[in-house]
Amino acid sequence: MSSIKLIVGAFALATAMICVSSAETTVTLPDVNAKIYGKLNYMAYYNEDTSGNGVWKSGNNASRIGLSIEEAADINAFGKLEVGVDTDAVGTALFTTRLAYMGVDGGDLGKLSVGRQDSVFTAVTGATDVFNVYGSNADQNQGSRLSNTLIISNGVGLASVSTLIQMDGADNTKDIDKYEISATLSGVSVGYSKDNNTDISYMAASGSIDLAEISVTGAYSVKDNAGTETKGYEVVASIGSINAGYGEIVDGDSFITAGIDHPITGALSVYAEYQLEQNDTAGAKDQNNYAIGTKIVF
Repeated sequence: MSSIKLIVGAFALATAMICVSSAETTVTLPDVNAKIYGKLNYMAYYNEDTSGNGVWKSGNNASRIGLSIEEAADINAFGKLEVGVDTDAVGTALFTTRLAYMGVDGGDLGKLSVGRQDSVFTAVTGATDVFNVYGSNADQNQGSRLSNTLIISNGVGLASVSTLIQMDGADNTKDIDKYEISATLSGVSVGYSKDNNTDISYMAASGSIDLAEISVTGAYSVKDNAGTETKGYEVVASIGSINAGYGEIVDGDSFITAGIDHPITGALSVYAEYQLEQNDTAGAKDQNNYAIGTKIVF
């Protein structure tokens, strides 16, 4: 009797194992390339006010950490999550959202992405943004990262076009709050941005040229606020780790900037910068600004 019970038990166990085995589902993980990246950046700086007063301070300089994801398939998926890290903060103030988006890359059909993304217009004016601390004072920067956006981009050969629309519901009477477009051909870029809520628009163009070992980049931009135009331009020359630039708001302040960014190891580097802001305002003194810092990029 005990032998029969043993046989029946073994048969029941085998049957259960077969049932479980047949119910199993084979899971194939996607071919995803995920990369963690970041930058730890700390500096000491001395910035004068328009009265000529200033003190040395130290602090975080746009440290960040992020995760980028790409999936190789017939239609490639991609995404990025990047947060700013305030190395001097504690608690909930430690992190701020910089980028958070996902999209698909259809190859010749172009790319489409949604979320908090880089402005396609600032990609044009940002051509002269080569310094760690100073610079980019005359490029009419209207926000380098935008939330609630959709970007469509495509490229053929040396030409590429990107379009951005922002729908953040800031004005319940408009579906599209802001739109931007940029185009690049052989190293020359042009862009346009329009805020439908404020009726402020921007136009810009930038380009670069190599002269022997020196790379020269320039950008020109126009801000139109209800018919009142503000124009600005910047020129930056770079040779190795040394950068020098000049920027000016037409009929306004001008800026002379110089800096060096010297690598110590593959990830570690040190930098030093100086900027002279020449104030156009009556009674305001010119401002001397200095900064030194170190960063680890990974």
